[in-house]
Amino acid sequence: MSFGGLYISISGIDANKKALDTVSHNISNVNNPYYTRQSAVHATNRYVQIGEGLEKGTGVHVEEIRQTRDKFLDFRYRYELEKYGYWNATSDILGEVEIIFNEVTNSGLQKVMEGFWNSWEEIYKVPDSLTMRGLIHESGVAFTETVNHIDTQLDNLQLNLNKEIKNEIEEINNILDEIASLNDKIKLVEGETSKVKANDYRDRRNELLDRLSGMIPIECYEKPTNEIVVSLQGRDLVNGGYINHIGMTTDRPDGVMEDKPNKGYAYICWTDKGEHIELGEKGSLFGYIHARDEIVEKYRDDLNKLVENIASEINELHMGGKDLEGNSGKDFFVGDNGTIKASNIKVNPDLANFNKIAISKSGDKGDGEIAKEILKLREEKLLDDMTFEEYYRDLVANIAVERKTARNIADNQGKLLKQIDERRQTISGVSLDEEMTNMLRYQHSYVANSRVVNAIDEMIDTIVNRMAR
Repeated sequence: MSFGGLYISISGIDANKKALDTVSHNISNVNNPYYTRQSAVHATNRYVQIGEGLEKGTGVHVEEIRQTRDKFLDFRYRYELEKYGYWNATSDILGEVEIIFNEVTNSGLQKVMEGFWNSWEEIYKVPDSLTMRGLIHESGVAFTETVNHIDTQLDNLQLNLNKEIKNEIEEINNILDEIASLNDKIKLVEGETSKVKANDYRDRRNELLDRLSGMIPIECYEKPTNEIVVSLQGRDLVNGGYINHIGMTTDRPDGVMEDKPNKGYAYICWTDKGEHIELGEKGSLFGYIHARDEIVEKYRDDLNKLVENIASEINELHMGGKDLEGNSGKDFFVGDNGTIKASNIKVNPDLANFNKIAISKSGDKGDGEIAKEILKLREEKLLDDMTFEEYYRDLVANIAVERKTARNIADNQGKLLKQIDERRQTISGVSLDEEMTNMLRYQHSYVANSRVVNAIDEMIDTIVNRMAR
């Protein structure tokens, strides 16, 4: 008697056991967003010739453990993730700039400027009052310290962004290293003659590619050897086991902050040739670099423009006045090396002697005409056809508008990413209902094959131990 029936049933038991193991693996990863659902693909074993024109089946085997994944959706998701990374980073940084200017509270620069102008109005009423002169001095100090503090916070924000840029470059290089390592592992497992799929390695590699896409605009494709090639601007970052890391340099690209002192900020370059890398408004890394070099500097320049003009106009009028001692007035505001900016503006230390505040035009102690003329500056459109206060409100409003625009774009991108990911999960995600159905199907098949084995075992036992007598 042939034992073919026994072998067929045992192959069925083995195939269904592997299928049940696959179902179990799916269920255990149901909450893993990067896991791709797997399924055991059963295939017929080769037939054997038992006579002329007659063949006999030899059972079943698991051809492969196949992943269910849509590569087009992966491409769409990563493409949109590049834009989301940039706009989300930009929105976050603009939010921090908005907090620095602090106009949602009563301690912002606008409130301080209002107090500064009001103090000139008060001293005009009693020009010889040392108390009012002290108020002028203190409100001037409050103005300079507030703009100094804003400039310092903008500096700190840039330094923090520079650290974030360095950290992100390091993270990118670590991801590239891991992708190259996974390429080697996948190639080893999925050799030319191997039918085994390194599915868990592939899931990890796809997760890393998603993360990388949010930081820099990459392109990738899979080679026939199952290794992934990752490129940036047409140059390979990873090709099989080859890695081309992103480097850092303190040399600025052409046209970047040429009129500013070099603070040693980090810029990205190719490690092999040292050429600067342009990311083109894609990825969070470009968002951080653009925010540090362009956005923060833009609002610092606007603040400097305001401070320089206020100081220049007030100094010109104050120098034309007389103090309580009959001397000509000095600069009310001073800076370093003859230049006044938000970072260095301060009230002239000589004016700590309140008698030296020059608000008299005629020299008479009761004359406050200079204070009156300085007060008029508040209403004059001296800066881009706006008053100083209008200019500052416009500056703050621009921050809010720019941030809202960036936030809206990031939100829209986030919704689009969610839709694409939901479609990916529909195809690749684990459904407990579907897995339970498969589990029952494979379990019943497993039990059926076991019963055939038991039946054959009983038949053999009858033949050998009873009929053989």
